[in-house]
Amino acid sequence: MLQANRTRIPDLLGYDAQAKLVALDRAYGIVEFDLEGTIVLANELFCSFVGYSKEALIGAPHTMLLTPADRAQHNGFWQEVLAGRLKSGEFKRIGKGGKEVWIHASYTPITDPQGRLLGVIKLALDITQSRNEQAAQQSRLSALYRSQAVIEFSLDGTVLDANSNYCQLTGYERHELVGKPHRQLCEPSFADSPHYQQFWETLRRGELVSGRFRRLGKQGHPFWIQASYNPVLDGDGVVRKVIKYAYDITHNVKLEIIASDQRAILDIMLTAHHSFLLDRDLACACDKIFNPLLRVTGSEFGFIGIVHQEDACPVLHVPSITNLSWDEQTRQWYELQRQRGGLVFRDLDNLFGHVITHNTQVCTNEPTQHVASRGMPTGHPPLTSFLGIPIRYQDSVIGMIGLANRPGGFDDELIALLTPLVTTLGTLIHARTLEDERSLIENTLRFNAEHDFLTGLPNRSSFFEHANVLFSHLEDESSDLPTSSLALLDIDHFKQINDEYGHIAGDQVLKELAHLLQGQFRDIDIIARIGGEEFIVLLKGATRELAVKIMDRCREQVAQHRFEHDGQSICFTISVGVAAFSRQFHSIDEWIHDADTRLYRSKHAGRNRVS
Repeated sequence: MLQANRTRIPDLLGYDAQAKLVALDRAYGIVEFDLEGTIVLANELFCSFVGYSKEALIGAPHTMLLTPADRAQHNGFWQEVLAGRLKSGEFKRIGKGGKEVWIHASYTPITDPQGRLLGVIKLALDITQSRNEQAAQQSRLSALYRSQAVIEFSLDGTVLDANSNYCQLTGYERHELVGKPHRQLCEPSFADSPHYQQFWETLRRGELVSGRFRRLGKQGHPFWIQASYNPVLDGDGVVRKVIKYAYDITHNVKLEIIASDQRAILDIMLTAHHSFLLDRDLACACDKIFNPLLRVTGSEFGFIGIVHQEDACPVLHVPSITNLSWDEQTRQWYELQRQRGGLVFRDLDNLFGHVITHNTQVCTNEPTQHVASRGMPTGHPPLTSFLGIPIRYQDSVIGMIGLANRPGGFDDELIALLTPLVTTLGTLIHARTLEDERSLIENTLRFNAEHDFLTGLPNRSSFFEHANVLFSHLEDESSDLPTSSLALLDIDHFKQINDEYGHIAGDQVLKELAHLLQGQFRDIDIIARIGGEEFIVLLKGATRELAVKIMDRCREQVAQHRFEHDGQSICFTISVGVAAFSRQFHSIDEWIHDADTRLYRSKHAGRNRVS
């Protein structure tokens, strides 16, 4: 408390003022200075601020508590106080042991009734804690401004300010952002959507919005941010503006996209492994991976093609392709080609053909400017970008992938992503091709083993293989199969044909007869050449009466037919023997023997008949 026995100030103020001074003594740190700035009085509260005792302070100069910077300017400061200018504000002072103390203080000159200066009184509040908290908060804000991209918006989305980090992130200068709408940083599809309106309505309600956002920088380059939009409220709780704190996560998002794309490519490769190796249809295998390939690359359309050789020239067979029909005529054409197993391109003097003919990759985001470009058919959708990748095996082109119209164009990143798939496809297509060739050889050998080389009909061994199976079923008493018949036939006087026209003509007669007979029977029937001019027919489910009618019809067809050879017409007939199945037969040989006996009856009866 101020000394009660001191009369200088209290006497001037009176008793009521004395009571007020006591109250001030409790609320404020109070220091009294003489005109030279020497401390003549300090209350307990002020002593607690600076950590000095009253004894240490009284008699000490004001400069004792000042920072070096303030000491240098003290004379001017003190003269202004003595001149009657009120000096108030926040001041940094040095307490005991070098302790930094922040006070909010006012320096007030004291005068007597005649206006003579008596001294100076200082009223002070300790604001060290709040100042430190403010400094800490400011430090945190500064750290945010240094480490994050910060931008401020009015409630209608107009940019008020942006720090250097945000400018660097977007590629804009500060003056290019301030005053511009937030929507210019967004995808047009999003900015024009109801979601965008809801976004700002949420902020205007004072609700925080945070998350991951895709934004557009200068010249439309995309970037990703992790951001929070923070509504700023005044003392009345009214939203005044929005501050966004953001940091760039474009690299991380790209890594995530790459990882996702790699997983998608792996799935395509697994599908390719299964389909190309297990499916017999390459077109079907290409179809299974085509649409996933378009999705992972973001391409509007494309194709997968396989290279074949025709007359030593490459031909591109395209089993999988985007339907680009632009009118009813092209729609029908596409559908027809689809039904035929895919498109076939023989003219490779064009952009995609360049990939095959030059065994090179074509990547262009200006297709019309490429040296191999030959333009597009009238009505064809325009090409904005094109990527053609050759599918190779041991440096030879065996196929290609064609992709077109990817937003943002094609780049080395995508090509690197597709490289494992392209390599895999090269191996798989080659393996599939080898398998198809092996199967073709096997099927050819099997066909040759089971068929007559001249007529293409099943041969003797093939016939007996099927006939014995049927015979076993028919002789089984528990079988409910209807009876069947067997017909044996040969050409009448075939030796004369060979003698008169030559063996080449005879062979031609055998082939034409085989062709003629094939058109007379059902799919379930079996016709075979069993030797020389002899043929045998197994008519399943036919009684002898029905079989005789069928064979007699065949006989008439042969008799009426004219076989042409070297400008000559050759006419001939056939004789036929028909035998129905009987449980008295112990083997297929006995069944054939019965038919053979009936055949000879036809011959002995004059030929050109059925017995």
